[in-house]
Amino acid sequence: MTTGRSLLILLMMVSTGIAIVVIRGETAKASNRVQRLHQKQTELEHVLWSQEMDLARLRGPEEIRRRTKDLGLNLLPPRTDAAAKDANRGLPAPRD
Repeated sequence: MTTGRSLLILLMMVSTGIAIVVIRGETAKASNRVQRLHQKQTELEHVLWSQEMDLARLRGPEEIRRRTKDLGLNLLPPRTDAAAKDANRGLPAPRD
């Protein structure tokens, strides 16, 4: 085998080795990024669930009553259908 061929084979082996090292490094970086993004997603899901729980609590009847009292709003509780019909008897009919 000539020296030229030997150098060519050596150069090809070195370049292949370098390519493998570079690819492994990029794979490790990508894996690390995926792991960080997964952690961030989990954190955001926890924040979302917490906010959904707060929203459910704030929509509750007792919380609505407390806030209307704190704000000084004069809101009446909902009436039954019969009570609403009785209240509307004295009103004129709606026009089209």
